[in-house]
Amino acid sequence: MDSATHTAELILDAAERLFAEKGFDATTIKDIAAESRQNSALIYYYYDSKATLYRHVIERVVVRIQTEAGSRIGPSSEPQEVITGVIESQVAVLTANPHLPLLLSRELIDWKAAHAEPAIRNLAAGLFERLRQAIEEGQRAGTFDLRVNPRFAAISVIAQVAYLVLARPIAGVLLQRGLDGPTAADIREFGRHAASFALSALRPPAPATASPSHTFQATPP
Repeated sequence: MDSATHTAELILDAAERLFAEKGFDATTIKDIAAESRQNSALIYYYYDSKATLYRHVIERVVVRIQTEAGSRIGPSSEPQEVITGVIESQVAVLTANPHLPLLLSRELIDWKAAHAEPAIRNLAAGLFERLRQAIEEGQRAGTFDLRVNPRFAAISVIAQVAYLVLARPIAGVLLQRGLDGPTAADIREFGRHAASFALSALRPPAPATASPSHTFQATPP
């Protein structure tokens, strides 16, 4: 990593933490400069506005998930491996960056994903499409239920871990962890559950078995 890239990453790291803690409106470039130990002029050299910096922060989150998924999923991966790989990627990124859930929650609540829209479209064109295609491949192979809508199923796969971390206080209460939310160990365990749950839901129903036939026999006189 060259010096310029390293500096840009330091700025993004600081901005990510502060945007998560304080929100977009309450965070200033001066705050980010102090947190990253850079001067404000240098930050404006890399990012022409706070909004531009914020978009880069959000986009980097999506890139992390895509990169993590790329290390687990290949062109020849089986449909089941794709589903498991996507969930494992979410878990890996979110447990390594515990402030991300708050950052994403603020973006969804405060801005209705306005800043994240380009990143979401990028995710939809890449990882989401790979997941949808994997589900369709499983359906063609007879591994997955043909009655399932592949797009809905792909959303369900992604939504399980996403909900757990975005609704941290609720999940924490339900898991008896308190309002701080689930621990990293909880998220990893839930990821394993989510993968197993998704694969079970996608399996085709077992063929119906005929009930035993009973032949009427007259009672002998």
